[in-house]
Amino acid sequence: MWKYLVLSICIWGSIGILPSDTGAFDLEIVTEEWAPYNYKNGDVLTGFSVEIVRAIIAELGEKHEIHLYPPARSSMMIEKMPNVMKFSWFRTPAREKNFKWIGPISQDAVYFYKKKGDQRVFKTIEDIKRADNITVPHRGLILKHVEALGITNITKIPNKEGQFLHLFRGEADLCVNSTPLGIAYYLEMLNMPADALVQTQVKLLEFPLYIACSKAIPDSVVTKWQEALDRVKASGQYKRIYDKYLN
Repeated sequence: MWKYLVLSICIWGSIGILPSDTGAFDLEIVTEEWAPYNYKNGDVLTGFSVEIVRAIIAELGEKHEIHLYPPARSSMMIEKMPNVMKFSWFRTPAREKNFKWIGPISQDAVYFYKKKGDQRVFKTIEDIKRADNITVPHRGLILKHVEALGITNITKIPNKEGQFLHLFRGEADLCVNSTPLGIAYYLEMLNMPADALVQTQVKLLEFPLYIACSKAIPDSVVTKWQEALDRVKASGQYKRIYDKYLN
C-alpha cells in the first residue's frame, strides 16, 4: 500500500499540482512575445503585464518563475497541462469555459492615430473612411475589425515600424495598430518624440487582457491571485507601472 501511495505522490508531484516547499501552489507561468506587454529586452523578460504579474507574486509572498515561449507552445501547455497560467490573453467567448480567469490585468483600447500637426478632425468611422490612406497590420484581430467596418482605404503592412513610417513620410493619413502603451513603445523604438502621434476620437476596439488558468488549478488559488491583483490596483502600484510604460 505504501509503495502505491509513494508512486502516486511522485506522479502528481511531477506534473506540478502539489504545493511547493514554500507552501505556494506549484505553477507554470507562461507568456509569449508581445511588446510592450510581455517581451524580452536582450535576455531580460520585461513588459507591462510581466511587471503586473510579478507584483501579484510579490503581494502573495510567493516565488514563481515566468517563462516566455512561442505562442503555439504556451497555448498547448495551458490546454494540456494541469498547473499552467498564461498571460496576456484575450478572454473570448470561445475560451471562456475552457479556463479559469484572473483579471483583467489590462483594459486597453485601439484608436486611430494621426500625425502631429494634422489639423483634420476624425470623430466617426465615416470620417475615417474619407481619409486617403490608412496603414493597418496585414493580418490579425485589428485587420479583421477594420474590414468588418467596411473600411477599404487601407494599406496592409506586416510590421508596426513600417506602418508608422508610412504615416510620418506622408504616405498615409492615419494608422491603427496598437494600444496607447504600444504607441508609446514603438515611438521610443523609432526615436520619435512621445507626442509625434495624436490619438483621434475614433476607437476601433476595446479589449481586456487576462491571466488564463488551467481548469485543474483550485478555485482557492485563482481567488487568492485575484484578490492580490485587486490589492495591487488599490495600492496605486498598478497605476505607477502603467504610467511608466505610457510615458
